[in-house]
Amino acid sequence: MLLSSCSLFDNEDPIPGFLVFENPTLSTVPQLEGEPTHNIKDVWVFDGPEFLGIFPLPAKVPVIITGEEKQFSIFAGVRNNGGVGNALRYPFFEPITVAANLDAREEKSIPLIFKYSDNVKFDFIEDFENNHIFVTDPNETDDEGTEIVIQTDEVLPNFGGNRAGHIVFDTDTSSFERATLATYDRQNNLGSSTFIEIDYKCDLPFLAGWITYRANFIQRDYSVLIAPSTEWNKIYIDISEFVGSVEIDRYTISLASAITAGNTIPSNIYLDNIKLVHF
Repeated sequence: MLLSSCSLFDNEDPIPGFLVFENPTLSTVPQLEGEPTHNIKDVWVFDGPEFLGIFPLPAKVPVIITGEEKQFSIFAGVRNNGGVGNALRYPFFEPITVAANLDAREEKSIPLIFKYSDNVKFDFIEDFENNHIFVTDPNETDDEGTEIVIQTDEVLPNFGGNRAGHIVFDTDTSSFERATLATYDRQNNLGSSTFIEIDYKCDLPFLAGWITYRANFIQRDYSVLIAPSTEWNKIYIDISEFVGSVEIDRYTISLASAITAGNTIPSNIYLDNIKLVHF
């Protein structure tokens, strides 16, 4: 009877402790890495080599108690190409490592202060504080069409910049397409992750992509349609597969949009903190 009674109180499911994650921040050196804007949606958590899962922020992550100190790694998660279901462990942010020995039901808050890894390279950082690089007209139409102008009325809140790029569509035939002034050699980041980061606020959708050059052959490819947003937002656009293509020698980054039926006139697109990032 005694042995049977004891078994009734045995707890086969150990009571966990918890790692608690609140709102993340990004720390940058603005002159080298741009303003610390981010759109980190979740954390990817590892207990040593064991993957615990992807947790939308804010999060309380249960951890099995062993009585010993554990080493946890926390990676920043974003949405690849802006897709709601495209969870991605962003490769350019350094993981946060923390040691913890939790008791049952204990909650340990872990500050989420991410930074870029030391080996990350920025081919360009366009903050629109001075002259900007999106000036090339791919159509060779003698600079016809709408251009990006620099303005001070609508800027990213809570960050150091005082200006942002502005595209205004003020007629029912307004259109915009501009590419970076410089071209970028595919060999510079061959075989590595490559992303475009864009902060934006817009009344109508716009396209982001690239123009490729190989010998005398030029090709446009707009891979991502960016939806309207009434507030400043950030998107991470993965161009790794494109850069790894053997069909190109060099490329520019390009943006495009146009007034279509149903758009209000005038309509606006605001841009800031555009980066071309790779290892």
